[in-house]
Amino acid sequence: MITSKNNPTIKALKKLHTRKGRQKAHQYLIEGPHLVKEAIQSQAPIKAIYALEEKREEGYKSYPLETISSEVADALSQTEQTQGVYALIDLREEVNLEPTSPHILLVDAIQDPGNLGTLIRTADAFSYRDIYLGQGTIDPYNDKVVRSMQGSQFHVNLHQVDLEKWIPRLQSKGYLIMATELNPSAQALERLSFNPHQKFGIVLGNEGNGVCSSVIEKSDLSLYITMPGCAESLNVAIAGAIAMHHFVSVPSV
Repeated sequence: MITSKNNPTIKALKKLHTRKGRQKAHQYLIEGPHLVKEAIQSQAPIKAIYALEEKREEGYKSYPLETISSEVADALSQTEQTQGVYALIDLREEVNLEPTSPHILLVDAIQDPGNLGTLIRTADAFSYRDIYLGQGTIDPYNDKVVRSMQGSQFHVNLHQVDLEKWIPRLQSKGYLIMATELNPSAQALERLSFNPHQKFGIVLGNEGNGVCSSVIEKSDLSLYITMPGCAESLNVAIAGAIAMHHFVSVPSV
């Protein structure tokens, strides 16, 4: 049993709470029985599991398993109350950035961890299997993003790219790239003529500034969501959910 938070292994795990630490180790840490179960079911590259004695489960025995004390569990936790079980997971090597699904999501400099995690979880729900994360976007393996994704990172491909370079490449493969924009010249989502067999990508932008102008210029068209009420704008995660659901719900002819 590991009983000290000053144990070298625990010190190394705590470094994974920083982006620099994750990049150096090429690993990240997940917390809680739900996420660990998702990782196991998805055959994620789990290197080790750390759990309180009372949190150990039969399925954990297929992996290197360390029992930890409550002091250590508290030291590793990024929440107010520890869930008592953690898994160390290797980051995926991005050897292939090519899209694998007919509809994809592109994210331009979204910085709120809750927004990014919710978008990735929503993309997973609506079968957007490839998510392209542009420069300035928060690290998808940030602790808060991981909690918000609820295990969806195991079901989708997360690509960190330069959107300005990748949009033309996606277009050359037949993808229609649509950027969301609060602009009178943009097309209303509900009035957009759309072929349900068309491969496409939706671009969502930064919480304060939206999609940057250079990315909009590379896109095939801009669209907006009509809002009959008084609010001037929607939260980006809400807007993304509406747009993602809309396009996969268009009936086939």
